[in-house]
Parts: sequence; structure tokens; C-alpha cells
Amino acid sequence: MVALAGGVVLLTAACANQPPGESLAPVPSPSATASQSASPSAGGALDVCWSAPAGGSGQLGFEDLTGRLGIEKALIGMRAHAVAVGDVNDDGWVDLFVGGFADRPVADYAVRGAEGPAPDRLLLGSATGFGIDQAFPGVQARTAGAAFADLDADGDLDLVLSRNPRDLDRGRAPSVVLRNDRGSFSEVAVLDAERGGRSVGILDLDADGLLDIVLLEDRWSGGSSVLYRNTGGLRFTDHTAAAGLPANLHGLGVSTTDLDGDRQPDLFVAGSNRLFLNHGGRFREEPGDVFAWQIFGDEDDVAGVAVGDLDRDGRPDLVLGQHFNSTLAFKRVVPVRVYRNLGPGEGRRVRFEDVTAKVGVPGLTTKAPHVEVVDLDADGWPDILTTASTSGGARPVALRNTSKAPGELRFEAIEAPRGTPYWVTGATIDADHDGAVDLVLAEWEPTRSTLLLRTSGQRGHWLAVEVGPAGSRGIGAVVSVYTEGHLGEPSFLLGRREVTASTGFGAGAEPIVRFGLGSETRVDLEVQAAGDGPAVQVRGLSADSWVRVGGACPG
Repeated sequence: MVALAGGVVLLTAACANQPPGESLAPVPSPSATASQSASPSAGGALDVCWSAPAGGSGQLGFEDLTGRLGIEKALIGMRAHAVAVGDVNDDGWVDLFVGGFADRPVADYAVRGAEGPAPDRLLLGSATGFGIDQAFPGVQARTAGAAFADLDADGDLDLVLSRNPRDLDRGRAPSVVLRNDRGSFSEVAVLDAERGGRSVGILDLDADGLLDIVLLEDRWSGGSSVLYRNTGGLRFTDHTAAAGLPANLHGLGVSTTDLDGDRQPDLFVAGSNRLFLNHGGRFREEPGDVFAWQIFGDEDDVAGVAVGDLDRDGRPDLVLGQHFNSTLAFKRVVPVRVYRNLGPGEGRRVRFEDVTAKVGVPGLTTKAPHVEVVDLDADGWPDILTTASTSGGARPVALRNTSKAPGELRFEAIEAPRGTPYWVTGATIDADHDGAVDLVLAEWEPTRSTLLLRTSGQRGHWLAVEVGPAGSRGIGAVVSVYTEGHLGEPSFLLGRREVTASTGFGAGAEPIVRFGLGSETRVDLEVQAAGDGPAVQVRGLSADSWVRVGGACPG
């Protein structure tokens, strides 16, 4: 049932609800159709693509799926440094790009069955695990960051690779864009051949429907990050100065999420810890004293940045990771930091408070460059994943959100931080369609494998939302979930997330949003398109489902 009111598309989801199935294959909804009246970016249809029940028992933990799903053998010979995830061939299974630094001596890589350094790899997902895409144009390079994004608005995910060139045989490759043509990739644009690239940011700066690119440069290579405007046809021009960004902007991690609620993408650059708000397609820098960190040595840097509504007040909060060598060299104990979004006030459009110590975030005995905000146990409260390790380097330090009511905020480590190994970057996916969050942890040392871990223990109900394959694949759309019967009521907000293409440090995020729902089995959903697009509202949607709003399910 569909009604249009004030630019809002209203859907009744009862006919589209699908009971959990036993098959791992994507299951198309038999009756999940509705009006196509909305704009393509918001969509007018809802499909339930597959379902899996909540369940499990015991405490939150991790189960190693690395060998079972083919990751260990596929990624030998790598110093992994970049990860991107997304369904590149639209078959319903998430795929995995892993890039690394291949410029070290050959002997460094010749372990665990490898003969030398591997090229960048694309692993294609399936019901049985991951396999190497032999047709992918991987090269040996110094690939430091990556992100999938639909840059030519043809419905599939292209790939941006940020590289850190050095004048070495296996280190010269530039930062590039690879076009995706129905799952087949080819290089179509060289962004830069000299900058020391790090993370990649994706945004539609000027609301023209084309996704633009931020390529960060680190402080060691010159600190001259650049914003490329997408002019169509996979062509890009330097728009840095025109966008109001300084020429001396260095960083390691980047967020392009709307932080002040005006439906325009803002920019936070971790490393230099600078915040820029979007004013109609042009950035203005905001005061950032609150983001200052104490430094103990020359190789202490803030690294990744993740965004999520940690306290369920409707405002996106920030989590910053750290690449502090002093944790290893000087035995310093350094936490990742949490910044609560206080909203506007004091003449500012947005204010942040450092609540790290107040909310119980522990100090870490090693680096934790990558961070993500994800509800690992689906209890309805977003947790924090770090790439610091516990003892033995087999499990990450995860901070469980133990808040009980909106506006509260409290974390505790599910296992005490006491390891010294760490992972460079990572990703969160659902590789096997069981509803549980899986973790990809990218390993720098060739002697150890990149890991794929499944969360275990009791988990609540869940919902995953993808916003259409057309146009920008929903980048910049904001998805809100409410208790059933209370759509739009702030006190009944269960979660709010923006669809993004990157997160953390050097990582490309899957263009979907996930919510833990706790005990809620049915919810109301609102999808607000980026910019001035209409909203889609869905009432009475069953939990424990992956849904696509604005297009048919993949496969």
C-alpha cells in the first residue's frame, strides 16, 4: 500500500515480510513491490532480499572462519594495508578487495607458501566462501587506501585506489580509478602519481548526483590532500581550492558524513584532526581544540575515524583511532577516543565533547589505527571495534556499549586489552548470510594471515538496509529505525546511520547500514535521500532481514 504526502513515499511492509529461510542463497521477496513514484536515489520499492533469525547464546566473542572461507590461502604474500568491501557483481554476496605494500625485499613475502609479494587482490564472495578474481588487474604497489563507489552512476561499484608511491620497481604505481563493467574492472583514470596517498573519502559535494573523491596525503609526503570533482564520464578535476580546502591538509583517515544535520556532507580529517563544514558546496573550517591529542614521540599519529550515533540521540558521534608508536617504543597506554556530538550552540553549528575517560574507554597497549562503529551483538546499542589486539593477536579489542537508555553512554572491553600485535585496517560484513557481523582484520606481517572472524554469543534482532542500485548507490542517504508505531518520534529512535563509502583507516565500507534491534521484532523505517531528495517511510517491517529500498534484490 502506497501513499504520497509532502514528498514522502509511505510503504506498508506487511506484504513484504519474509520468514527466515534456511538457504544461504539470496531469497527474493515474492511480493515486495510498491510504487516507483519516488526519485531513483530514494526509491519507491522495498525488497526483502534474505533473512536469518536472531539467536546464539553466551557472551559476545569471535569464531575464526579464515581458513574455512578461503581467506588464508588467497592472501598469502601480502603486507595488507587497504580493504574495501561491496557486492561488485550484484550476485548478492559481498566481495573483498585487499591492497598491500609490495615494495619490500622479496624474501620478506616468501612465507606460508608464497614465492614473493602478491599483487592487490579482489576476492569474490559466494555461498562457499571467497576466491581470487583472476581477471582483476591487480598490480604490485604500495596501496594504502581503497573504496568502492558508483562513480559513473551506472548501478555498479567502481573502485578508487589510494597509493603511496616510492621510486622502486614495486612501489611506483599511482592512485587510480578502476571502472566496473558488470563485475569486470579496468583502469580508466590516474588521479595522482606523486602524492603519498592514504584514506579515500567519497561524497557528493555539490549535490549534482555525481560522487566526488577526497584523496588524503600523509604528513611525511607533503601533506597536500586533494578533492577531485567528478565531471562525468569518469573524469575528475582538482577542486580543492574551489571547495575551500587548504593546500596543507594532511591526514590518515577521513569522514565525509553530515555532522551538523543540514543534509550536506562535511569533512573530518584524522591525523591533523581538522573539521570542515559544508556551506552549499564550499567548506569552512571549524575550531578544533577539542580534538587535540597529547603526543609522546615523533611517530604518534591519530589515524582512522568512524562515525555513528553511539547514544541514540539522533546525532552522529566520532571515534578516532591511534597509530601511536609510543605504545610499543615507550610502553605508553593510549585509548581510541570518543567524541560525543552535542549539536549546535555557542555560535557553532556543531559541538563535540571528548568523553573518552567518562564513558569507560580503556587505554590500549598497542596501536589501533582502524576503528568502526557497529552493533556486534545486535542489542540495539552500537559498539566500537578497534584493530588493537588482545593476547596472542587472535582477537581484536572490542568495546561493548552497555548503555541502557538514550542519552546515556558507557563502554566496557569484552576482553582486557593486553596484546602488542595490531591490524592495519579492517571491515565489517556478513559473509555467509547468517545475520551475524563478520570482521575482516588486515594483517601487515606476511608471516600471519589476514583474519575473518564471525561474532558469536547471544545476539538480538537485526536489520540491514541497502538504498537502491541506481545513481550513487545511496551514498549520503540517512536511514532511521523506530519502534513500530512510533515513526518519527525521537524518544523511540532505535538507530540512525548515514550510508557511506569509507570508514576507519584506509578502508572502504559496504554501502549499506546495519542496525541491532535488541528485542524488537518489527520496526518502522525512514530513508532520507541525500540532499533535497524525498524520504521513504516503511511501517511494520519485520526484523532479521536484509532489505533493499529503491530497487530489486541482487542475484
